[in-house]
Amino acid sequence: MEYNYGNLIKIERMRRNMKQSVLARGVCSISYLSKIENNQTSPSEEVLEMIFERLSIDVPLYYDLSEQIEKVRLEIQGLLKEAILTRKDIDKQKEVEKYLSNQVVNQSKEVYICLLLVLARFDVMPGREGRYFTEIGWIEDQLDRDNMLRYDLLKCLKLFQANEKEAGLEALERLNEQMINTGIPDWEVADMRYIMGGLYYRCADYLQAIENVKIGLDYFQDHFYLERIVECHLLIGLSHKRRKRFSEALSYYQRAVKVISATDLKNYNGMLYNNMGEVYSSLGDQEKALEYFMRSFEYKIEVKSKLFSVLSLIEGYTNYNDKREILNWLHKGYELKGDKEGLEEFDHHFEIYKNCYQEQDKVKLINTLKKAVQYFELYDDYVYIEKYALWLARELRENGKYKLATEYYEKVISIRSQAD
Repeated sequence: MEYNYGNLIKIERMRRNMKQSVLARGVCSISYLSKIENNQTSPSEEVLEMIFERLSIDVPLYYDLSEQIEKVRLEIQGLLKEAILTRKDIDKQKEVEKYLSNQVVNQSKEVYICLLLVLARFDVMPGREGRYFTEIGWIEDQLDRDNMLRYDLLKCLKLFQANEKEAGLEALERLNEQMINTGIPDWEVADMRYIMGGLYYRCADYLQAIENVKIGLDYFQDHFYLERIVECHLLIGLSHKRRKRFSEALSYYQRAVKVISATDLKNYNGMLYNNMGEVYSSLGDQEKALEYFMRSFEYKIEVKSKLFSVLSLIEGYTNYNDKREILNWLHKGYELKGDKEGLEEFDHHFEIYKNCYQEQDKVKLINTLKKAVQYFELYDDYVYIEKYALWLARELRENGKYKLATEYYEKVISIRSQAD
């Protein structure tokens, strides 16, 4: 049986921002405490009692866990499995957090690390504190190979969330090379591959995105996890769309529609119809594109999501040069956005169409296009960098600014070469 006193003591001390010298005072030497924390020695019961008392930890010192360690580990992993396969993250996270006070967890290094990694997996999502991810970093040197792969994926997510794309891609490439022949369960590998596919998509490496997501899709299909199947079809469809493989994209979207029609997953319809509309637009069927954009708008509830449908409708009517409908939807977009925070990107979108179709001011249009390209470059949003850089290049060329137009054409060529 393997006790985890060292990890427990180290993390509880760091949580309290307590120095080793403070914890060791009157108990043992600092060097001896360091050995305890790094699991290099087995301390006496008396020393442990004094350390636990100073840290306000109530943990039995000796307890036969041999029959319970595996049981608790499987319980924790089972909660994670259900959460990621059914998308019930928040409820399951609360259940997992209860294990923080479990006696078995606090005395088994293996189970304790398992718990921290599971909590970190929940906690890495946007808007969460990320405290468990930080705590894993304190004991990174004690992770085995499989746990290190789990931790590496979390590090990739953190880097991308911090917009450190280059470092994130390097870490992702290393992880991709190491994901062969692991002891990680198939269901977890499927989820990890899906996440990796999403990160490759953000890097505009659409082939790798498709390859990774398909690994996840195979598992989800074999085990009938319908929501995850829909997510995979969507992401693969998006990747094909970015590669201009519109027929392939449409086929995956249609598969997603088929799954949704047999379930209550109607919340995906808004995003799905919007993407189908973009494919039909690219295929030249503008009437069908507008039909799907409208259906998308009607299905959506969340403001930001609805604004993307508004933008698609504006773009769709631009293909018809229907000024009346462009201005109609532009007005709806401004009205829907109002003064809500976190929607700055739509200021750039809408100002471009306002200056082009309402103000009809070429100078303002060129300036707003330049600002839009700069804005979307900050977020590596290649779709709109390409769209507005191409538009800007054409406007500059028409105004005789050939050298500057060439710079923006080169941006477009660079983005398209990545997609290929």
